Formats: sequence, structure tokens, C-alpha cells
Amino acid sequence: MEITKCKHIVKCDFSGCNNLAQFSFSTKGLIKRDLCFCEDCLKSMFECFSKMQIPKGIESPFKLNKRLKKNEK
Repeated sequence: MEITKCKHIVKCDFSGCNNLAQFSFSTKGLIKRDLCFCEDCLKSMFECFSKMQIPKGIESPFKLNKRLKKNEK
């Protein structure tokens, strides 16, 4: 799955939105065609996803080394 800039002039795929799409979402074959979104709809979709799933930070390898040393003792 990937999000890229739209290469063609198309309307946003959200119902009720009449803006031109700026981004396309590709599932690489799972859905027959790419979904196209305008910037406003993409931001609102991101806000909805961020309420459901909170991104976790990458654990630093330095902290991992400290934890391993504590477990060895």
C-alpha cells in the first residue's frame, strides 16, 4: 500500500466532496483501482485514523542495550 501524488485530474472519491484529488492510494491489486483524495479529505481521514491507532515510537537501540545489561545481572 502506498500514497502518491495524483498524476491525472480527477475528482475526490469521498461522497459529497467536489474538490480535485491531489493524492492517490494504491493497494497494488487488492482494490481494482486507486482511490483518489483531496488534501482536506486526506487530513480528515488521517485525524480519524489517529484517534483509533496511536503510533508508537521506535525503541532506541541504546535503551535496548541497557535493558539487556539489567537482565544479565
